[in-house]
Amino acid sequence: MIDQLPENRTLPGDVRLRARRRLSEGMNPRPGTRTPLLIAAGVSLLAAGGVVAGQALYGGNAELAGPSYPYNGQFVGKDLTVVNHVERGTVNPDALARCVAAANEHPPAAEWQPIATSRRNGLTLTAFRSPAGVFFCANTATTTTISAPADTKLDQGARQVKVLFTTPTGALAGLASPDVRFLSLSRIGDNGWNNAEAALVDGLFLAPSGYTKAENGSKALVNGSDFALRGVPKPTPSVVDRPLPPADRSTPEAQKLAECLRDRPVPDADQFEVGVTAKVSAAGTLRLGRFGGVLLYCLDGGETLRGSAVEADDMGEFPARTVAAISAFYDFVGSEAGGSQSSHMAAVGLVTDDRVASITYTRPGTADVPASISNGTFVLAAPFIDRHPDARVVVRDATGKVLETIKPRDVP
Repeated sequence: MIDQLPENRTLPGDVRLRARRRLSEGMNPRPGTRTPLLIAAGVSLLAAGGVVAGQALYGGNAELAGPSYPYNGQFVGKDLTVVNHVERGTVNPDALARCVAAANEHPPAAEWQPIATSRRNGLTLTAFRSPAGVFFCANTATTTTISAPADTKLDQGARQVKVLFTTPTGALAGLASPDVRFLSLSRIGDNGWNNAEAALVDGLFLAPSGYTKAENGSKALVNGSDFALRGVPKPTPSVVDRPLPPADRSTPEAQKLAECLRDRPVPDADQFEVGVTAKVSAAGTLRLGRFGGVLLYCLDGGETLRGSAVEADDMGEFPARTVAAISAFYDFVGSEAGGSQSSHMAAVGLVTDDRVASITYTRPGTADVPASISNGTFVLAAPFIDRHPDARVVVRDATGKVLETIKPRDVP
């Protein structure tokens, strides 16, 4: 683990990607000896409108779970098959039925062999093998997208990657040569907002939560080397097989939420309803939305609004029982290194227990800080950055009964 990132030199591209991956997976760097210096906003792919997110609350003692792997001997993170919830050799029966119904140029379903299923942030991506070749099927709550079977072979040589499938909501999948150990995909010329960390499974890669417009120019970072990708296909059209009425977009807050969702890799974007809108500082307003068990969050800080989605299951390795939360940094200021930094943090998340009526940060010697709660989402702008050993988050029902007391995790 590292205490802080270097301030006075530019990080190589692969190091920046690994740093972003650590943040996105809720890694917990050891505290430094001074005010935390967050990754530059122009560097962090995870930042949503300037918000850098990570795990915020634990229900008890916490330890990172799942197998780890080293990459270039520098960063250690969770196996991306864990991050992307990969299950080998299986497919959900309902997802299979929807894929079969949407197929129109495929062998009979009895000849479909599931290779693996990957799910993240409201999308399930399944890879199949058939006599006609490999194909992929993506399911959201309302849509199914299925590719035609492909008999494409990779070119000879090391670090070979070929994208075979993209969806309108940013899922990507394709082939990878056996030597590939780490694969990250991103838009060419992007300033750090569109990337995908792919899971590698049996000669394939799966990235259920990636980025849109990959066909306009994408590159791959493979085992520390990056190169442009050729022949990235346009998104396969989706079939709306589970239609739902869209969320209301008539109010100013709903229109702002729609801006947060524009060109973002968020499945079923028109289903997200407005949650908390909380002004956390003179310069920043956190905007939340929710659809089922997926949170949409972005920072309205005077720049382009860019929302990010995260499922409750991915809000930390050991989420609390009644709420699920990540940390969101805001009020980034310029740094001497040429990027931006922040020491202001809020907990943002989902209420997962209908009994919850209040969420309060408390610690000795200071006034309690209540959370803003709306439509199953909450923002708790409290001084988590201080790492006070006696700080707690208390969750109560409408009668004032304590449902849960949570010890905040150590923050960077």
